[in-house]
Amino acid sequence: MNSYESRLNHLLSLSGKINERIDYLLLKSNKYSFRRLWIFLAGLIITIVVINFNSAAGLIVGFISLLAFSVTVHYHNRLLHSIKKFSFFKKLQDENIARMKVDWSGIPENVKYITPDESSTFKDLDLTGKKSLHRLLDTSVSIEGSSMLAELISQFSPDVKLISRNQKIVRELSLKKRFRDKLILKARLISLKPLNGSDILNWLKKAEHSTVPDFLIPVSFILIFTFVTLFILYNLGIMGNIWFAVFLMYLIFYGKYQKQVSSVFEESSLLSDQIRKFSVLIQLIEKFEFNESRNTSEFLEILKAKNEGASDELKKLDRLISLVRLRENPIYRIIFNLILPFDFIVCKKLLTLISDIEHKLPDWLEKFYELECLISLANFSYLNPDYNFPEFETVNENTFEIKNCGHPLLIRSKKICNDFTFKNSGTILITGSNMSGKSTFLKTVGINHCLANAGAPVNADQFRTSVFNLFTCIKVNDSVSDGISYFYAEVKRLKELIDEINNSKGRKIFFLIDEIFKGTNNKERLTGSREFIKYLSKQNCAGFISTHDLELVNLSQENFNVTNFHFREEIINNEMIFDYKIHAGPCPTTNALKIMEIAGLPV
Repeated sequence: MNSYESRLNHLLSLSGKINERIDYLLLKSNKYSFRRLWIFLAGLIITIVVINFNSAAGLIVGFISLLAFSVTVHYHNRLLHSIKKFSFFKKLQDENIARMKVDWSGIPENVKYITPDESSTFKDLDLTGKKSLHRLLDTSVSIEGSSMLAELISQFSPDVKLISRNQKIVRELSLKKRFRDKLILKARLISLKPLNGSDILNWLKKAEHSTVPDFLIPVSFILIFTFVTLFILYNLGIMGNIWFAVFLMYLIFYGKYQKQVSSVFEESSLLSDQIRKFSVLIQLIEKFEFNESRNTSEFLEILKAKNEGASDELKKLDRLISLVRLRENPIYRIIFNLILPFDFIVCKKLLTLISDIEHKLPDWLEKFYELECLISLANFSYLNPDYNFPEFETVNENTFEIKNCGHPLLIRSKKICNDFTFKNSGTILITGSNMSGKSTFLKTVGINHCLANAGAPVNADQFRTSVFNLFTCIKVNDSVSDGISYFYAEVKRLKELIDEINNSKGRKIFFLIDEIFKGTNNKERLTGSREFIKYLSKQNCAGFISTHDLELVNLSQENFNVTNFHFREEIINNEMIFDYKIHAGPCPTTNALKIMEIAGLPV
């Protein structure tokens, strides 16, 4: 059994055990439901019977019955919470199993769905979209974390220092399954609605312009103390009925400033779940021990400050907003504000705390989003233990070597992996029959480059590469609305490659071009392709171009730094058999006519 199968079996076993636990708890919950009903009915009947004989004894029996019922409800609610927690935990394991199997029906939609542009590397390599690398990786609990992950896997101009740092943290976090699972579970238990840090920051910006006069609290205390004292003296018969006039003064004073206080409270109350979620998650991060994970500890240092760190400040904020929510009950609001200036005190403390953290919170949120990205990559690493971290060659700019490299979005049973090594820089011309695997090979190279640039492991036994800027031209589409034909869309895209080369500032461009100029006629396609490849051979770039034009293979003999490779097939018993393996040299076969014949078309 290989490491992938072992990991998959472990998760399947874990999911099964959790399901057994849920079934047990559900049976127990059903018993509690009957128990609650019988305790309530028995207590009610016994109380009614006893109270007819002795009212005092009946009240005692009623109190005991109510206490027994309350205790039962308390333990039943705890049991229901456990069922909810285990259900979420099982769902999380099932999602991971679906990610391992690349079963899109079981992989949750992205927290932030990003539609790829019509002509872009995002679409060429399926980086974002419904069945994309972004969706396969994304375990984010925040909208911004999901968006940042999409940006991270689209680093087409890689930073080697950042990649190295990310690799180290991803390696460490891949061993912290308990931490990763707890973070996601806590977020989902608080609210299934994703964290929206932008809403929190917008609230901060609004709140920082709000002020409460300093005299509100002392004046309110004086008025409250005065009318309460006068009320007591009035009831003792010492003074006349003047307390009510002071009470009216307090009501007028309270009402005058209530509008600006309420505006602060309304915004705060709407964000209570968001702030509580962020607070709880930061507390988890702060409490979790990363003793053997030096790089992760350094990365999270800003969130784990000992004195007045993010956790402490956010707990205070969460408590204050809980008080704001509490005063939404009109009865509590009246009681609280009669005995002390509750609204003014809470508002003042809230605005003071906002003033203290308004410059810190954006940094905390940004660090949290980045952590989410790295957790997504770490989870990907954990789920694919046979994937390996790439090596970047910083001295030789012509290095590209892959061994047993496959496409991470393909189901493993259908995946064919390939080896390839650049012998020298230049253009690798790939010829081959229809459906032989040319496009898939280009996408495989490209998507693994994106994983490598993000700091994630790649679907390969070995992946060594120089530091390249990545450019692709694979899924070109025409545009009816813009009046752009397929051919012109491709021309525009390839012009972007020339612009990239001219603006690369010395960084080598690594290009992937599928079926060059296939949108025009044979004669002009051949001429255009030859001239374009000749141009590329003189530039600071290297990469792969696939084509059906077998005449282009002669460029390798004209000393234009072109090397030929191909994909092939065999026809056995009128059936085409593809090995989907890349081979050196030009393609020796074609299959278009045979495909037409097999399909029953006249040839």
